[in-house]
Amino acid sequence: MKHYMKILTVLVVIVMTCGAVSCNTVSPESITSASPDQIINTVEPAEATDDMSGHRKFNFKAENLTWELQNVFSGDHVKNETVMFIDKGDTKELLYKIDKVISVTSYNGKKKYEEGRDYEVVDGKLRVTEDSKIPCITSKKYYSGDGTLRIDVDGVSKSVYWGEGTVMTNYQVNVEYTHSDTWNGYKQKCFADIYEKLYNKFEAGEDVTIVFYGDSCTYGAASSFAYSYPPYQYSYALLVTNALADIFGYTVHYEKSKLPGTGPVPRKDYVAGDRGTITYINNSVGGWTTSDGVSNFEEYVKPFIEKSGCDLFVVDLGGNDGGLSPEKTAENDKAIIDKARELVPDAGFIIMSTLLNRPGSNWAGNDALQEPYLVKLSEEFRKEGVPCAVCGITSMTASVLEHIKFEDFSGNNINHPNDFWARLYANTLFETLVGYENLD
Repeated sequence: MKHYMKILTVLVVIVMTCGAVSCNTVSPESITSASPDQIINTVEPAEATDDMSGHRKFNFKAENLTWELQNVFSGDHVKNETVMFIDKGDTKELLYKIDKVISVTSYNGKKKYEEGRDYEVVDGKLRVTEDSKIPCITSKKYYSGDGTLRIDVDGVSKSVYWGEGTVMTNYQVNVEYTHSDTWNGYKQKCFADIYEKLYNKFEAGEDVTIVFYGDSCTYGAASSFAYSYPPYQYSYALLVTNALADIFGYTVHYEKSKLPGTGPVPRKDYVAGDRGTITYINNSVGGWTTSDGVSNFEEYVKPFIEKSGCDLFVVDLGGNDGGLSPEKTAENDKAIIDKARELVPDAGFIIMSTLLNRPGSNWAGNDALQEPYLVKLSEEFRKEGVPCAVCGITSMTASVLEHIKFEDFSGNNINHPNDFWARLYANTLFETLVGYENLD
């Protein structure tokens, strides 16, 4: 947990945007401390059994999911894990110890690099050769940022390279490889059992509506689809919604939100069958806090739910609440869910805990402390009979960062996931809602 003792050294007011970022330092007396156990492995509710899955099985084979939904946290094969080399000759650890590299390609998949010439495997890690064609940003460029992002390096505060669009991904490569070791980090619990009403509708072929309500990460930043460049991979919200269509033989109808600033949706419906339709809407705006979520609900979310209903409501706000107490973030999430419950009492809810803004930087704040409070909130809802669970993105991110570097899977080096991290998001949400172990 050595990376995370630095997370809580500086609090900032976090403003997540899709094209630019800003931050304001909080007074020293606001600085909070927490043990690593408060940051990781907190999603398991107190009253949950060791295995909440197994009560519901789906007649669908896990291998028939799209490759983007294949579970990175199990099996012996990882496709398109991303790595960013700083200098020639650098060696990077991946999530697993490499047995065999199948391919190393550019982020957009158009260039293929050769083992022995461009890279080599050393003790299960990936090393870029001195004369490699793999792009390396160089330490000189990496540590010559504009001051927006600062990190502690051996006790010295340094300005670090960051940016949106392809600024980071131009230096990231995809690695497909096999491995023999197993994942020993955070494991999300499955809560499929509590979403009985949702799955009864799916099994009966009835139409369902899924609403996402979040900030830039749920908007899709920095997925290549949202930013319109190859390989055009969908955000986690789109990937999981389409996976539900695959499982139940449904069509996904994407409805563009009337809320200004929300992310793009595919132009055509996704057709996996004609048993029913999933209406998808994503009311997510970069830079939003949980307070924004509360204040905008009546104008933008309520009219849609009144028109189309809602069977599953996913809340992903909190990444910009770094200057708020975690209690206040949970209070705001509760207010949002209560508003939705008034409209659709039978809906199910998922609260996404936030990713970690870059640990050890001037962007790290109270976002790292929110997850336990959200877990407690979900427990309280379940005691009232409300199907509500937490998807532990905070714990997942902390666990992943025990193996790889932040720049290897971040889309902007501060607070947005690249395509690989978006797949880890999708894996974690899919496990929360469906459970890989519940597939044939």
